[in-house]
Amino acid sequence: MAPTIYLAGPEVFHPDALDLGRAKQRLCSERGWTGLFPLDGAVEPTGPAIFAANVALIRRADAIIANLTPFRGPSADAGTVWELGFALGLGKPAAAYRNVADRYFDRVIAWNGAPLTQGKYDRDGLEVERFGLGDNLMIDAALIEQGRPVVEQAAAFTDLAGFIICLNCLTPVLTTLVAQKAGP
Repeated sequence: MAPTIYLAGPEVFHPDALDLGRAKQRLCSERGWTGLFPLDGAVEPTGPAIFAANVALIRRADAIIANLTPFRGPSADAGTVWELGFALGLGKPAAAYRNVADRYFDRVIAWNGAPLTQGKYDRDGLEVERFGLGDNLMIDAALIEQGRPVVEQAAAFTDLAGFIICLNCLTPVLTTLVAQKAGP
């Protein structure tokens, strides 16, 4: 059985979501893997039904690749971050990419719309973390801990070069998984 990869990301909100999902699935298939895209299959269009379907896909997956490109603000899509954390909590190997190269701190300053107070507080009086990472430390550090830091590049939202690098990063672990499933 081919290893499966859950394809997490805000692409599901893109006008060409199905095409983007199919492109990712083709790239997985070229390696002998199966990409599980959240829009595959018929799901009742309610929050609880979509949640249950996505959780089932994540549980079924052998690994996850998450698109952490900022979405509706300076940080990654909250749903994608939840899916990534859930998969990591289940012990699944993960890889992620971000189609921006700016540091999180710099994106927050731009989003803030005004200079930070005392060089560190946003418009709500909350300190902006300054760890030199591409997003919140809990997101990036979780991937660094697995030995697969977030692939970052300045690229269009739909660019899949970072996704391809993530596939390559997961090759050793998925190759081992295939061998284990085959048995002695």
